[in-house]
Amino acid sequence: MLLDYIYDHKPDRTLDVSLDEAPFREYALVRGRESLSFSTAVERLAGKSMLHRIQHGRYVASRERGPARSPRLDAFDPLAEAVLRRLQGDYYLSWHSGLWHYGLIDQQSRRIYAAVRREKRPVRMGMAEVRFVQVTERKFFGWETDEDFEWPVRVATVEKTLVDSFDKPKLAAPVPVIADAMRGAWRAGKLDPDRLVATVERFGGPTVARRVGFFMDLYGIPGSEQLTLRLGRGYAVPLTPGRRPAPGEQPVNSRWRVYEDPAVVGTALELK
Repeated sequence: MLLDYIYDHKPDRTLDVSLDEAPFREYALVRGRESLSFSTAVERLAGKSMLHRIQHGRYVASRERGPARSPRLDAFDPLAEAVLRRLQGDYYLSWHSGLWHYGLIDQQSRRIYAAVRREKRPVRMGMAEVRFVQVTERKFFGWETDEDFEWPVRVATVEKTLVDSFDKPKLAAPVPVIADAMRGAWRAGKLDPDRLVATVERFGGPTVARRVGFFMDLYGIPGSEQLTLRLGRGYAVPLTPGRRPAPGEQPVNSRWRVYEDPAVVGTALELK
Protein backbone atom coordinates (compact mmCIF):
# COMPACT_ATOMS: atom_id res chain seq x y z
CA MET A 1 0.00 0.00 0.00
CA LEU A 2 2.91 2.36 0.65
CA LEU A 3 4.06 1.90 -2.93
CA ASP A 4 0.52 2.67 -4.13
CA TYR A 5 0.62 5.90 -2.15
CA ILE A 6 3.99 6.88 -3.61
CA TYR A 7 2.97 6.26 -7.20
CA ASP A 8 -0.43 7.94 -6.76
CA HIS A 9 0.84 11.05 -4.96
CA LYS A 10 4.52 11.48 -5.82
CA PRO A 11 5.18 12.37 -9.46
CA ASP A 12 8.94 12.23 -8.85
CA ARG A 13 8.57 9.15 -6.59
CA THR A 14 10.61 10.65 -3.76
CA LEU A 15 9.54 10.09 -0.18
CA ASP A 16 10.44 12.20 2.84
CA VAL A 17 9.73 10.11 5.93
CA SER A 18 9.52 13.07 8.32
CA LEU A 19 7.02 14.99 6.18
CA ASP A 20 4.86 12.30 4.58
CA GLU A 21 3.71 10.15 7.50
CA ALA A 22 0.44 11.97 8.23
CA PRO A 23 -0.80 12.08 4.62
CA PHE A 24 0.03 8.39 4.28
CA ARG A 25 -2.06 7.50 7.32
CA GLU A 26 -4.99 9.47 5.86
CA TYR A 27 -4.52 7.64 2.58
CA ALA A 28 -4.67 4.31 4.39
CA LEU A 29 -7.95 5.24 6.09
CA VAL A 30 -9.51 6.37 2.80
CA ARG A 31 -8.56 3.02 1.27
CA GLY A 32 -10.26 1.24 4.16
CA ARG A 33 -7.02 -0.13 5.53
CA GLU A 34 -5.78 -0.06 9.06
CA SER A 35 -2.85 2.31 9.29
CA LEU A 36 0.31 0.23 9.56
CA SER A 37 3.58 1.46 10.98
CA PHE A 38 4.95 3.91 8.47
CA SER A 39 8.61 3.45 9.41
CA THR A 40 8.24 -0.32 9.36
CA ALA A 41 6.75 -0.23 5.87
CA VAL A 42 9.62 1.92 4.65
CA GLU A 43 12.21 -0.39 6.18
CA ARG A 44 10.61 -3.46 4.63
CA LEU A 45 10.44 -1.95 1.15
CA ALA A 46 14.02 -0.68 1.41
CA GLY A 47 15.13 -4.15 2.52
CA LYS A 48 13.47 -5.62 -0.56
CA SER A 49 15.18 -3.02 -2.82
CA MET A 50 11.84 -1.47 -3.73
CA LEU A 51 12.79 1.84 -2.12
CA HIS A 52 16.27 3.30 -2.31
CA ARG A 53 17.82 5.58 0.27
CA ILE A 54 19.09 8.97 -0.91
CA GLN A 55 19.81 10.55 2.46
CA HIS A 56 18.70 9.99 6.02
CA GLY A 57 14.91 9.90 5.95
CA ARG A 58 14.76 10.38 2.17
CA TYR A 59 13.94 7.58 -0.28
CA VAL A 60 13.04 7.18 -3.93
CA ALA A 61 11.12 4.46 -5.76
CA SER A 62 12.21 3.42 -9.23
CA ARG A 63 10.06 3.72 -12.34
CA GLU A 64 9.13 0.06 -12.04
CA ARG A 65 7.58 -1.23 -8.85
CA GLY A 66 9.59 -4.41 -8.58
CA PRO A 67 12.89 -4.86 -6.72
CA ALA A 68 15.92 -3.28 -8.37
CA ARG A 69 19.58 -2.88 -7.45
CA SER A 70 19.26 0.82 -8.26
CA PRO A 71 16.24 2.93 -9.18
CA ARG A 72 15.43 3.49 -12.84
CA LEU A 73 14.50 7.13 -13.02
CA ASP A 74 12.85 8.94 -15.93
CA ALA A 75 15.13 11.91 -15.30
CA PHE A 76 17.79 13.16 -12.90
CA ASP A 77 15.46 15.79 -11.42
CA PRO A 78 14.04 13.65 -8.56
CA LEU A 79 17.48 13.11 -7.02
CA ALA A 80 18.46 16.74 -7.49
CA GLU A 81 15.26 18.01 -5.90
CA ALA A 82 15.46 15.58 -3.00
CA VAL A 83 19.02 16.68 -2.22
CA LEU A 84 19.05 20.40 -3.01
CA ARG A 85 15.76 21.25 -1.30
CA ARG A 86 17.13 19.87 1.96
CA LEU A 87 20.49 21.60 1.91
CA GLN A 88 21.21 23.62 4.98
CA GLY A 89 23.13 26.62 3.70
CA ASP A 90 23.65 28.39 0.43
CA TYR A 91 24.48 26.63 -2.80
CA TYR A 92 24.38 27.28 -6.52
CA LEU A 93 24.76 25.09 -9.59
CA SER A 94 27.68 25.82 -11.87
CA TRP A 95 30.41 24.28 -14.06
CA HIS A 96 28.98 21.60 -16.37
CA SER A 97 25.53 21.93 -14.78
CA GLY A 98 25.47 25.65 -15.51
CA LEU A 99 26.69 25.23 -19.10
CA TRP A 100 23.98 22.63 -19.68
CA HIS A 101 21.31 24.76 -18.03
CA TYR A 102 22.02 27.64 -20.43
CA GLY A 103 22.15 25.39 -23.47
CA LEU A 104 25.85 26.05 -24.03
CA ILE A 105 26.98 22.44 -24.08
CA ASP A 106 25.56 19.45 -25.94
CA GLN A 107 26.37 16.51 -23.69
CA GLN A 108 24.25 16.10 -20.57
CA SER A 109 25.88 14.61 -17.50
CA ARG A 110 24.50 12.31 -14.84
CA ARG A 111 26.38 14.42 -12.31
CA ILE A 112 25.15 17.75 -10.96
CA TYR A 113 27.77 20.16 -9.60
CA ALA A 114 26.72 22.39 -6.71
CA ALA A 115 28.97 25.00 -5.12
CA VAL A 116 28.87 25.10 -1.32
CA ARG A 117 30.81 26.93 1.36
CA ARG A 118 31.63 23.89 3.48
CA GLU A 119 32.88 20.46 2.54
CA LYS A 120 30.03 18.03 1.91
CA ARG A 121 30.01 14.44 0.77
CA PRO A 122 28.49 13.66 -2.63
CA VAL A 123 25.11 11.93 -2.88
CA ARG A 124 24.99 9.01 -5.32
CA MET A 125 22.22 6.80 -6.60
CA GLY A 126 23.00 4.34 -9.31
CA MET A 127 24.66 6.29 -12.12
CA ALA A 128 23.37 9.65 -10.84
CA GLU A 129 25.27 11.90 -8.47
CA VAL A 130 25.09 15.33 -6.86
CA ARG A 131 28.65 16.48 -6.25
CA PHE A 132 29.34 19.35 -3.87
CA VAL A 133 32.30 21.61 -4.63
CA GLN A 134 33.67 23.63 -1.73
CA VAL A 135 34.26 27.23 -2.80
CA THR A 136 36.07 29.92 -0.83
CA GLU A 137 34.04 32.85 0.43
CA ARG A 138 35.68 35.22 -2.07
CA LYS A 139 34.55 33.12 -5.00
CA PHE A 140 31.10 32.27 -3.63
CA PHE A 141 28.94 34.74 -5.53
CA GLY A 142 27.18 35.31 -8.82
CA TRP A 143 24.00 33.23 -8.83
CA GLU A 144 20.35 33.82 -9.61
CA THR A 145 17.24 31.94 -8.55
CA ASP A 146 15.52 30.20 -11.43
CA GLU A 147 11.79 29.84 -10.86
CA ASP A 148 11.11 27.82 -14.02
CA PHE A 149 11.59 24.49 -12.24
CA GLU A 150 9.06 22.82 -9.93
CA TRP A 151 11.03 24.34 -7.07
CA PRO A 152 13.37 27.41 -6.97
CA VAL A 153 16.91 26.49 -8.04
CA ARG A 154 20.01 28.63 -7.61
CA VAL A 155 22.12 28.68 -10.75
CA ALA A 156 25.27 30.68 -11.44
CA THR A 157 24.85 33.43 -13.99
CA VAL A 158 26.17 32.76 -17.48
CA GLU A 159 29.21 34.87 -16.72
CA LYS A 160 29.95 33.18 -13.38
CA THR A 161 29.41 29.73 -14.89
CA LEU A 162 32.05 30.47 -17.52
CA VAL A 163 34.51 31.90 -14.99
CA ASP A 164 34.02 28.90 -12.69
CA SER A 165 34.55 26.60 -15.66
CA PHE A 166 37.77 28.29 -16.80
CA ASP A 167 38.97 28.04 -13.19
CA LYS A 168 38.16 24.32 -12.83
CA PRO A 169 37.77 22.81 -16.32
CA LYS A 170 37.71 19.27 -14.95
CA LEU A 171 34.28 20.03 -13.49
CA ALA A 172 32.93 21.44 -16.73
CA ALA A 173 34.45 20.39 -20.06
CA PRO A 174 37.69 20.59 -22.05
CA VAL A 175 38.93 24.17 -22.30
CA PRO A 176 38.15 24.48 -26.04
CA VAL A 177 34.55 23.46 -25.30
CA ILE A 178 34.29 26.03 -22.50
CA ALA A 179 35.72 28.69 -24.80
CA ASP A 180 33.25 27.75 -27.53
CA ALA A 181 30.44 27.96 -24.97
CA MET A 182 31.54 31.52 -24.22
CA ARG A 183 31.47 32.37 -27.92
CA GLY A 184 28.06 30.73 -28.30
CA ALA A 185 26.66 32.65 -25.33
CA TRP A 186 27.92 35.94 -26.75
CA ARG A 187 26.51 35.26 -30.20
CA ALA A 188 23.15 34.26 -28.69
CA GLY A 189 22.95 37.44 -26.63
CA LYS A 190 23.18 35.51 -23.34
CA LEU A 191 26.58 36.92 -22.37
CA ASP A 192 27.27 40.48 -21.30
CA PRO A 193 31.02 41.15 -21.87
CA ASP A 194 31.08 43.90 -19.23
CA ARG A 195 29.52 41.57 -16.66
CA LEU A 196 31.98 38.86 -17.65
CA VAL A 197 34.95 41.16 -17.06
CA ALA A 198 33.48 42.38 -13.76
CA THR A 199 32.97 38.77 -12.68
CA VAL A 200 36.61 37.91 -13.50
CA GLU A 201 37.79 40.94 -11.51
CA ARG A 202 35.75 39.98 -8.47
CA PHE A 203 36.74 36.32 -8.79
CA GLY A 204 40.41 37.23 -8.68
CA GLY A 205 43.43 35.27 -9.81
CA PRO A 206 45.60 36.04 -12.85
CA THR A 207 45.23 32.61 -14.47
CA VAL A 208 41.48 32.92 -15.05
CA ALA A 209 41.92 36.52 -16.23
CA ARG A 210 44.50 35.39 -18.77
CA ARG A 211 42.41 32.55 -20.14
CA VAL A 212 39.22 34.59 -20.38
CA GLY A 213 41.00 37.55 -21.95
CA PHE A 214 42.82 35.38 -24.49
CA PHE A 215 39.64 33.72 -25.71
CA MET A 216 37.73 37.01 -25.75
CA ASP A 217 40.35 38.35 -28.15
CA LEU A 218 40.42 35.11 -30.15
CA TYR A 219 36.68 35.38 -30.82
CA GLY A 220 36.52 39.14 -31.14
CA ILE A 221 34.41 39.61 -28.00
CA PRO A 222 34.81 43.26 -26.92
CA GLY A 223 35.80 44.52 -23.50
CA SER A 224 38.93 42.50 -22.68
CA GLU A 225 41.20 45.54 -22.24
CA GLN A 226 40.33 45.93 -18.56
CA LEU A 227 41.58 42.41 -17.85
CA THR A 228 45.14 43.30 -18.87
CA LEU A 229 45.40 44.96 -15.44
CA ARG A 230 44.66 41.63 -13.72
CA LEU A 231 47.40 39.40 -15.18
CA GLY A 232 49.85 39.42 -12.27
CA ARG A 233 53.61 39.29 -12.65
CA GLY A 234 54.19 35.60 -13.29
CA TYR A 235 55.34 34.12 -16.57
CA ALA A 236 53.09 32.34 -19.04
CA VAL A 237 50.53 29.74 -17.90
CA PRO A 238 48.93 26.90 -19.90
CA LEU A 239 45.47 27.43 -21.36
CA THR A 240 44.59 24.00 -19.96
CA PRO A 241 45.68 23.14 -16.40
CA GLY A 242 48.50 20.64 -16.39
CA ARG A 243 52.08 20.38 -17.49
CA ARG A 244 53.93 23.59 -18.24
CA PRO A 245 55.48 23.32 -21.72
CA ALA A 246 59.25 23.22 -22.09
CA PRO A 247 60.93 26.41 -23.31
CA GLY A 248 60.26 26.88 -27.00
CA GLU A 249 57.78 24.00 -27.15
CA GLN A 250 54.75 26.26 -27.57
CA PRO A 251 54.48 29.93 -28.58
CA VAL A 252 53.63 32.43 -25.86
CA ASN A 253 50.95 35.08 -26.35
CA SER A 254 52.73 38.25 -25.22
CA ARG A 255 49.51 40.14 -24.42
CA TRP A 256 47.94 37.52 -22.18
CA ARG A 257 51.03 35.54 -21.20
CA VAL A 258 49.57 32.14 -21.99
CA TYR A 259 51.04 29.25 -23.93
CA GLU A 260 49.19 29.03 -27.23
CA ASP A 261 48.85 25.27 -27.41
CA PRO A 262 48.05 24.65 -31.11
CA ALA A 263 45.76 21.74 -30.24
CA VAL A 264 43.70 23.85 -27.80
CA VAL A 265 43.54 26.95 -29.98
CA GLY A 266 42.88 24.98 -33.16
CA THR A 267 40.04 23.03 -31.57
CA ALA A 268 38.55 26.22 -30.10
CA LEU A 269 38.48 27.78 -33.56
CA GLU A 270 37.08 24.71 -35.28
CA LEU A 271 34.17 24.16 -32.89
CA LYS A 272 30.89 25.72 -33.97
